[in-house]
Amino acid sequence: MNKCRIIIHKSTCLLLGLLLLGTCARVAWAEALDAIRARGTLIVGVKKDVPLWGLLDPSSGQIKGLEPDLAQLLADHLGVKLKLVGVLTSERADAVVSGKVDVLIATLSDTPERRQIMTLVQPHYYASGVNLLARKSEHFKEWTALRNRRVCGRRGAFYNRLITVTYGTDVIALYGNDLSFAALRDGRCSALLHDDIAIVAILQKPDWARDFEMPLTSLYHVPWSIALAPGERGGQLEKIISRLVTGWHRDAVLTKLEEKWGMPSAAYLKEKQISWQRKENGKWFCGDELTDRSPLECR
Repeated sequence: MNKCRIIIHKSTCLLLGLLLLGTCARVAWAEALDAIRARGTLIVGVKKDVPLWGLLDPSSGQIKGLEPDLAQLLADHLGVKLKLVGVLTSERADAVVSGKVDVLIATLSDTPERRQIMTLVQPHYYASGVNLLARKSEHFKEWTALRNRRVCGRRGAFYNRLITVTYGTDVIALYGNDLSFAALRDGRCSALLHDDIAIVAILQKPDWARDFEMPLTSLYHVPWSIALAPGERGGQLEKIISRLVTGWHRDAVLTKLEEKWGMPSAAYLKEKQISWQRKENGKWFCGDELTDRSPLECR
């Protein structure tokens, strides 16, 4: 009899614990959104070293690019001011997990490892693959040519280990883009691993296009997510951003920003725009928002 009472007591405590955790999570969600509105400012982490996406302008001290524009659209939607915090690839996760920023919009690929430590909002808003920025004189034609070659990268890029293991490449992960670009220019690396869309932006500059190229077929195409702290999963801020990204696809907002920043039109955006604008029997094919029942084409 006493044993039964102990079992019931433990089960009750466990149930109460779960209920308390659920209550705390709901409070945290409310507090996060309320804190932003009470503060009157949304703090967003964006890249500060990627041309066209997020680059610090030394003359003005402002970070400019497509993702800062998205941050402004989000702040306007919430009816608050915007504060941008520039982050490097290696700093992104800590910035949002630690609460240094409310939201992270920083060329962040959606990977299983990142889903475990932060909230990744869907639908995704962009996608990229990994490619190589290399001197034309290197004559790289295949990824297998990278075996035992010294190639620069950036700390925190998910594909560093994949390239190392798959192709036997000696990947030197440096702290930021400025350091990795300098190492490439100085000849300390045979090439630089980078997101293909970022390489396209770099090669728009004549001084880079003269001597460098993106010679290979891109690998590891992965969609990008806006990220929140782990406690925001399922909360109001995640839902608000999800609906906003849905509208960006449906209204071709992202395509218009590509045009504004002189970027080539991404096939990924075209596909998502078609999916979110599609109607069947007078209703949106993807629905009004993303849910567990939404077609895969909409995710």
